[in-house]
Amino acid sequence: MQNSSISPQVKHLVLVGGGHSHLFVLKRLGMQPVPGLSVTLISREIESPYSGAMPSYISGFCSKDSMHIDLRPLARFAGARLIHANVESIDLEAKTLQVEGRPPIEFDLLSLNIGSRPEAKQLLGAEGFACPVKPIDRFLARWENVREEAAARVRAQQEYSIVIVGGGPASVELALAMHYRIHNDCHLSLDKKSSLTITLISAASELLQEHNPSVRQAAMRTLSSRQIEVALNQRVSRFLPDSVQTEDGNEFPSDATFYATGASLPDWPQRSGLGIADDGFLDTLPTLQSATHEFVFVAGDAASIRDAQRPKSGVYAVRAGKPLAENLIRYATGRRLIKFHPQRQALALIALGDKSAIASRGKFSATGRAVWSIKQRIDSQFIVQFSKLPTIDADVQISPGLLDAESEATLRRHALRCAGCGAKVASGILNEVLEELEHPDSESHKIVRKPIEDASLIPLGDGRVLLQTIDQLSAFIDDPWLFGQIATNHALSDIYAMGAQPHSALAVVGIPLAIRRITKNNLRDLMRGSKLTLDKNNCELLGGHTAESPLLQFGLAVNGFASEDEILSKHTLQQGDVLILTKALGTGALFAADMRGRCANPWAEAAISQMLFSNKLAAECFREHGATSCTDVTGFGLAGHLFEMLEPSAAKAELELASIPALMGSLELLSQGLQSSLHKENRRAVAGIYNQEAFGNDPRFELLFDPQTAGGLLASLPENRADACLASLKALGHSDAAIIGRVTNNSSGLASIILK
Repeated sequence: MQNSSISPQVKHLVLVGGGHSHLFVLKRLGMQPVPGLSVTLISREIESPYSGAMPSYISGFCSKDSMHIDLRPLARFAGARLIHANVESIDLEAKTLQVEGRPPIEFDLLSLNIGSRPEAKQLLGAEGFACPVKPIDRFLARWENVREEAAARVRAQQEYSIVIVGGGPASVELALAMHYRIHNDCHLSLDKKSSLTITLISAASELLQEHNPSVRQAAMRTLSSRQIEVALNQRVSRFLPDSVQTEDGNEFPSDATFYATGASLPDWPQRSGLGIADDGFLDTLPTLQSATHEFVFVAGDAASIRDAQRPKSGVYAVRAGKPLAENLIRYATGRRLIKFHPQRQALALIALGDKSAIASRGKFSATGRAVWSIKQRIDSQFIVQFSKLPTIDADVQISPGLLDAESEATLRRHALRCAGCGAKVASGILNEVLEELEHPDSESHKIVRKPIEDASLIPLGDGRVLLQTIDQLSAFIDDPWLFGQIATNHALSDIYAMGAQPHSALAVVGIPLAIRRITKNNLRDLMRGSKLTLDKNNCELLGGHTAESPLLQFGLAVNGFASEDEILSKHTLQQGDVLILTKALGTGALFAADMRGRCANPWAEAAISQMLFSNKLAAECFREHGATSCTDVTGFGLAGHLFEMLEPSAAKAELELASIPALMGSLELLSQGLQSSLHKENRRAVAGIYNQEAFGNDPRFELLFDPQTAGGLLASLPENRADACLASLKALGHSDAAIIGRVTNNSSGLASIILK
């Protein structure tokens, strides 16, 4: 008997927050997986900002992308489920998390790396009239608006005032970086007095109180040389729409106000019952466990480590990363934990906005461009170590001599097989087998097939037709709740493509091996996602079948009813009809890249959002506007499904390649050769495409063969009704819907596609 490697899920680790410490945990889990440990990352931000690089971005020395770490490839590398959401509360007795907009999530051990936020509870008007520096993504959005407005005003020699409240390094860096960027945008020298006023307000008697005198003096000299005003011993009492008031009665005019005051913890951890230290943060043992709940770990700004309180600085979160990863694995596997002893002093590098910086550690300080270069190198190395990850490849085992070298190399290149509709059996193989079934040896039993429709049609004898279809997908994302919704939309699409309404469905589920509790949780999330989508589509779940499976799989057998004269056929398009596609293409390439850790999160999220959008409204719209034929675009790609429409009547279609909508990132990936494992088989349709030589270098050409999961509808309509239909589709939420071609006269007698 051959040995087979099985790794059932037996414990669930949930990481809340995408902060610096959790980056190390994910990297460790990717480099040294823990078989049997299921991991989920929940984060409000998936493009995680590295705070150390923010001054460079504000000054304009780096792009927004280069100061962020995309957690999606990192989570994929770690084998972690990724959930983009806010945590609202923890039930520490039940060990569940309540997450915004989805079912509760159970865990065995929990790690919190949720950062901190500026303290503003005592500041009147902070919520309405001032912007905190954290969360960073919200701050950056506000800064972009301020930068454009300030630069326009300064160019026009009109006054513009920015007030920054806080006396720490973040406030100093922001003031200098903002001044540099606005002056640079306006082509003004840094020492030139302009109509821009930047004011730093601090309740302290000195800026940078935690640093030595030479550091404070260097910072004050730089601020003074840039005409940045510093108001010390001024405790803010109130923010107003156009000013900031202090307790001693001073008022500072402000067109834009920011604050980076003392840090505080979000409210929900304390409401959940976790122990709080005297400083208001989570009471944490040297093992990085909560002092009140040993199965909860805490790192970064949220932690107040007993007998080792340190400033709320990213450097300490970074240093805690490796000990946190080690202890999470040790706790999960029942081993003794290690203690984390954070250093008493850390090197601080304070950017001065103009490619110079101050170095500060204890009594040591240094200032200049060399310091800034060191800071840039450190920041860049930090981001690179979590962005440039080892390649994810399939583990292919072939005994020597079974294949020649070229065949083995080809097999290994394509061994990482796609899931979703990219895992369909190729249309060529499927048709060959169906042809064999249609021509049995006994001539008297020969079956004559009509053109294939998207669903089977069963006449009921009363003018009605029963439609039946079945679809099953392997999971291409590791979130059962989202996958259940997408797979359900995909399965319902065949009924909508025929202009009918789904009535009822039976489910078939393949669930990976795990302990009973985890199996139940995964099955529950999957079925809740499916039921949510079925309810939205007024389709009843009747029951189903479950079995263990190496991969998470889900399918539905769907029933629908319609009148015989209301059915939309796939092959009844007419000469002169216009072709409309309702959704953008590219899911095959995007999730082939995602499997390899090469899909940017904004690309994946845009694709998932589209896949969650039902074809129900589009189907109704096509019926109302007199569509002559319709199909859904799924695993065989746009070209394959269009040929299914054309072949029964040997019709010809002209396609405007430039008009075909593409999902964000898909063309870039296709141009790099990143394709679904079904793409090559789908490309066999190229034999019927004419004028392809003129478009062979256009990535949209390859988009024709990209397999789609939960794709859109492709319909033909009379030309005089197409524009109105397209406008209605866009009003219904199909923003990518487009007229992509038309059906034309065909003299060849063969189905064909002409590219234009």
